[in-house]
Amino acid sequence: MAYDEFLGMEKPVIVGRGEDPSYGRYEDRMVGMVRNASEKNRKRMRVYLDPAPHVVIISQNVPLRGWYKNKHEEPGKRPRPCYTEALLTQPYGGSCPVRCAFCYVNNGVRGYRGQGITVVNPFYPMKVFEQLARMKYGWNAYISSFTEPFQCLEEKYHLTERLSEVVTSFGLPLFYLTRQIPPDWAVKYLLKSKYSYQQFSVITSDRDTYKRLSPGAAPLDDILRFIREVLKPQGIYVSIQVNPILPGIIGHNDTLKLIDELCYAGADHLIFKFVEIVSPAAGAMVDKMTRMFKGTRADTFRALFRDTIGGLRTVNEEYRRNAFMLFKERIQKWGKTMGLCYEYKYERDEDGAVTDKTGVSMGPEFCTSAQCHGPAIPIHVKVKGKFTPWTVCPPSGCLYCEEANPSGPPCKAPMLAEARALKPNDYQRKLWSNV
Repeated sequence: MAYDEFLGMEKPVIVGRGEDPSYGRYEDRMVGMVRNASEKNRKRMRVYLDPAPHVVIISQNVPLRGWYKNKHEEPGKRPRPCYTEALLTQPYGGSCPVRCAFCYVNNGVRGYRGQGITVVNPFYPMKVFEQLARMKYGWNAYISSFTEPFQCLEEKYHLTERLSEVVTSFGLPLFYLTRQIPPDWAVKYLLKSKYSYQQFSVITSDRDTYKRLSPGAAPLDDILRFIREVLKPQGIYVSIQVNPILPGIIGHNDTLKLIDELCYAGADHLIFKFVEIVSPAAGAMVDKMTRMFKGTRADTFRALFRDTIGGLRTVNEEYRRNAFMLFKERIQKWGKTMGLCYEYKYERDEDGAVTDKTGVSMGPEFCTSAQCHGPAIPIHVKVKGKFTPWTVCPPSGCLYCEEANPSGPPCKAPMLAEARALKPNDYQRKLWSNV
């Protein structure tokens, strides 16, 4: 069985082939542009084949925005856990060519993700430029929280590189989240702001398991070498997402060894995230791990991946808590910091009985850094066309500013102190009468 079939990718229905002088070889396929699209909801689209299957959609509009969660959500919805503010960018959409077996972005067996198709808009950097020109304030550009920014299509379209030029030309910092080795030009953009940093996503110290779970990722040894030989000699802050941790498949000893290797190489901060997924997809995740890792490893995963908090299937709370305590102790021995990413616990009464399954963030208990992603990043406000850091921000960013400053936020912007999920129009509002 081919690996794509094993991952559940659907075989495309091909209705024509040819050569486009602008974009190269193509196949016309019947594609659904929503997750798990049915036959009747598909349309004929031109899928370009090189260097990976992709569609070009010039009309696509993905606006800059902040996190998807508010600090104060409606009853029954998990509240926002993120200390770190960010502008979410998407230079590439659709399927991620790294093809990690656990990926929630590629989850689903039909539609463009199921067919392994990436979405490209060659004008995306220009659209970001137009948005930044209208914005009054912002934070680090997060490149990218959706798909791999340095994937093979970057060599053809240069969207991440052009996006980086746009962001830094306005004076904003950025950070890259990648499972690849950043090119030389990315390091150049990281050096343009002291608030920019590099973030890698890794999963385990076991090289064989690493390769099986993330077949398109750079080898761990290459990432360690890049941190040690390229980033740290230039003083670039390095943040790591150990994400996701699959219990049974990846044991505590694996993760402790990974912590040692990363800290020795020079990583400044590590973020931990156990696997979670929307409940309807949990069975498929268990089935996939069972096929990949038969026997005790799969049995342990199945037994521990059983809690439901806020409507998402996650790993047993006690198991996660014990893991975080181990990780925290090891990281403190290295003199480094840690954070958590979307890790929740049940709300309980004084006797330990569960009173609410919506979820309470575990971040404040285990985060030892200024912000969950690592460095303290202040809001940047636009002055004479350029974004400038506004350094009155508390270390926690906006999330806990209300509690730390009962007399009002030091930035004098009540809207920010609400720690809302900021939308495009919010960034165009004046926070102060003189800015």
